[in-house]
Amino acid sequence: MAEEELGYNPMENIKKYLSKKGQVLNMVTMIVIGIMVLIFTIFAVLFGIAKLNPSALLTGAESTAMAHLQSNLTSGVSQFAQYIPIILIVLGVVMAISGIVILIVYVRRMSGGTGL
Repeated sequence: MAEEELGYNPMENIKKYLSKKGQVLNMVTMIVIGIMVLIFTIFAVLFGIAKLNPSALLTGAESTAMAHLQSNLTSGVSQFAQYIPIILIVLGVVMAISGIVILIVYVRRMSGGTGL
């Protein structure tokens, strides 16, 4: 009772978190941030391996293993990079279909109130 008298209503805070507004934008933002973190992590690992490869700390066997690891990582990244256009096309088609579905839903909601 004291919180309500002071103008603080805890249910308002809960309603803010349960609101569905802005969910798509937040999801897209988190996906973009996740992809950026993945890219920076890949570059950091490749940079670290490239710096260790000619190091004097490594003997013959370790140097060979590091060279194989470096070639394996770079070939894996380049193979994955070949699929990026396909992934982006699929994402574009999914977003286009989602936009059309959302448009249809809103048009049906709008026409429901006009008596058509």
